[in-house]
This record gives sequence, structure tokens and C-alpha cells, in this order.
Amino acid sequence: MYFYELLKTNRHLLNEAEEAILSFLLDHANHIQQITIREAAKTFYTAPNTITRMTKKLGFLGYTDFKEALYITTIEEQSYSDFTSLDDQLVRTKQLINSTTVNQINKAIFEAEHILILGVGLSRLPAEELQNYLSVLGKNSQIYLDPHLMRHAAKKLTKEDLAIAFSISGETTNIIDPITIAHVSGAKTVSITGFSQNQLSKVSDYQLYGMTSRVIIDGLDVADRLSFHYLVNKLFTEYLRTYYASAFK
Repeated sequence: MYFYELLKTNRHLLNEAEEAILSFLLDHANHIQQITIREAAKTFYTAPNTITRMTKKLGFLGYTDFKEALYITTIEEQSYSDFTSLDDQLVRTKQLINSTTVNQINKAIFEAEHILILGVGLSRLPAEELQNYLSVLGKNSQIYLDPHLMRHAAKKLTKEDLAIAFSISGETTNIIDPITIAHVSGAKTVSITGFSQNQLSKVSDYQLYGMTSRVIIDGLDVADRLSFHYLVNKLFTEYLRTYYASAFK
């Protein structure tokens, strides 16, 4: 997940004192929301700025961003029979969003010559919504729902292009295959998946996660994609703020 990916990439940058602070915070992950930056600093007889620098070294925007990411990472995985209310899904999805990642994805959208959008089953709905937004923006984008056409289109991508894939599980072969092909072709890749460790997020350059409840009826996935629609809207709104500021006047 996003939190541990940053730790894996940047933890070596910490000095001995910063490593001790990080270890303390990780040990108290279950109630990290209650630990203020001043309390953490007091524990180590240091200044709050020291902790802020430590979190920024790790790749977070600051201590608040670090706390939110750690808190979300410690949420216990729900069993398949659990159902999260739509309100909860949106709140948790908002907590999972990393603004840096949103900005990076929007920059990739802005610079892309061609955008390939992938989604099957009910995930085609937020995929189609994104494609509609991109059409409004004048971006050259296409959406494919057939696995064979997905793979064919992915092979034609170049380093100037972008592929965006939607999948609740992140383990759908019909989505993983074309994204892998797109990556090999040199295109940038984005995954929008449920909150889990999954193969699709591992093979993509940028990842967004939405909280969902798994609902299976007679072997069919009927889980709602509200969090995906929320993420699509977030991308679109932030894109407008950055590249079409006049739209808000």
C-alpha cells in the first residue's frame, strides 16, 4: 500500500534519531490519531520540526499526512460478509487519497497524447464516466470493455500515452494483462482499485484506492463503485483547478 511503499523507498534516508521516532510511531499505530506532533516530539526531547522533516524525508506532506496514511494502513481488513455504509466508504476513500499522486496522475493526463481506459463488469461505469470527462477536456481517449480489444490497443501505446484501469479486486486477469502490456510498451499506467494489496496496483505507475464492500450474488460481483466515481470526480475537479482555473470563475 501507499504507506509502506514510501517507507520501503525512503526509509534509508533517515538518520538514527529519526529512525527511532519512526519506530515509536509504528509501534503505536493503533492509536496514532491521538498522538499529536508535540507529544511525539516531547517523547524524544526534540522539536516538532524534527518530526516534520522526518515525515517529509519519507515522502509525506507532513506529520498529518503521515498519520492519516498510517491510520488507514492499520485498518483491519473486513471479511467478505462485512458491509461498509456508503458514507463510511466515502470518508475512508477520502482518507486514502494522496494529493501528490492525484497531481501526478493529472499531469500524466495533461501530457498524454492518447489515453486508454479499461474496465469490465460494473467497473465500466466509472471508467465510462472518466472517458466522458476526458472528452469534455478535448483529450484523445478511448475506452474498451472487450479483453481482446484491450490487449490490442495496449500494444499500440507509446511512451507518450497513458493507460488507466479500474478493478475492485485488482486481480482481474482481463485488466492486469493489458496494463502490463501498456507498461512494457512504455506508456504510463494508473490503477484504481479497492483498498487491498493487489497485482494491478503493483504493475501500475500510479495507484488510487477506494473503500468498497464486497457483495457477491450467485457468483456475480455486484459491489457498488461509489468510491470509484468519487475518485474520478476528484481527479476531474483537481484537473480543472490546475489546468482550467478559468472554469471556476
